[in-house]
Amino acid sequence: MSRLLFIGQERSQLAQDRGVYWEDEAQCANQLFRALRANGIDPNKCAFLNLFTDDSDGKKYADKNIDQKSLNKINKWEGEKIGMGNIVGRMLTHLKIDHTKIVHPSARGKIRAKALYIQHIRETLKKVKKKA
Repeated sequence: MSRLLFIGQERSQLAQDRGVYWEDEAQCANQLFRALRANGIDPNKCAFLNLFTDDSDGKKYADKNIDQKSLNKINKWEGEKIGMGNIVGRMLTHLKIDHTKIVHPSARGKIRAKALYIQHIRETLKKVKKKA
């Protein structure tokens, strides 16, 4: 499988206050990293970024600011692009960026159960492998 780029929304205010990023495996990154490892994927061999700037937290979709540095990296990325959540998926589609969508690791409801999220990642990334 080619290298994976996971594209999140923006850092929450809590993440900003704590000074943490995806790579720190804090907050919702914990759920994603657990699912990746359970499926034989080393998170340290993946890349993570947010599509929107930190000041977009709490703003409506139309008012969010795209992080240009992140957008440049997304456009140059030669591996697989994985959009996390509906908001990111919607914007990537709007920008005509080919990507695979996963449920955001902080999503609420049944998918929040560890086993179900692990299964979701397994099934989604299996499709990515076939596509490659």
